Amino acid sequence: MHKPLVTLPGDRLTPDEYLADHAENFWRSDAGGCWKLERQQHFVESDDTSWDAFNAGDWPRALQLLEERRQKIADYENRIARHGFAVRRARVVEEPISPYLLWELNSLHVRRQVGGKIRVIGGDAVADAEREEVLPELFILGGKVIYQVLYSENGELEGALRSEDRELIRRWTATVRHLYDHGEDLATFFARKVAGRRPDPAW
Repeated sequence: MHKPLVTLPGDRLTPDEYLADHAENFWRSDAGGCWKLERQQHFVESDDTSWDAFNAGDWPRALQLLEERRQKIADYENRIARHGFAVRRARVVEEPISPYLLWELNSLHVRRQVGGKIRVIGGDAVADAEREEVLPELFILGGKVIYQVLYSENGELEGALRSEDRELIRRWTATVRHLYDHGEDLATFFARKVAGRRPDPAW
């Protein structure tokens, strides 16, 4: 992606400030729910043991660790449901699927199986929206707060831009909702494109 990234207006937060602010506001989300847009094709998940195994080239161990956290993820999804809202994630996936995304889609598949609401959008489907700028990484908490999550070129978390502007939230919620509504359920995409695959050993 060589086009400039969409940049939202908002207050700049460090990684620690973003994580703390998000944790404080997440469980206060209203019935409108949360919307997440993931566009980048590679991230660094340095606090994730399964990602560590993947990054070290141990694919079987990476999958085993994903399976071992299934109950923890189920408990988290159930807690969200008990709070009366939902988190809907629109994940853009370009082909050929990157090694990182093969790992992430396996992770998301476990979440989808225990109640997560996840849909996949092909790279071609966002082409019209990205004629001049690349879509941002977003996490929208109901109608209250929007974060544009910021990453370095190699996928490391650099912080976020935070805003409570209602019109900005409304507009970007509509954008992510549209992508989600026109996406493919992760369950069918995973069965067609991901199940049984493993990253190229040369990654």
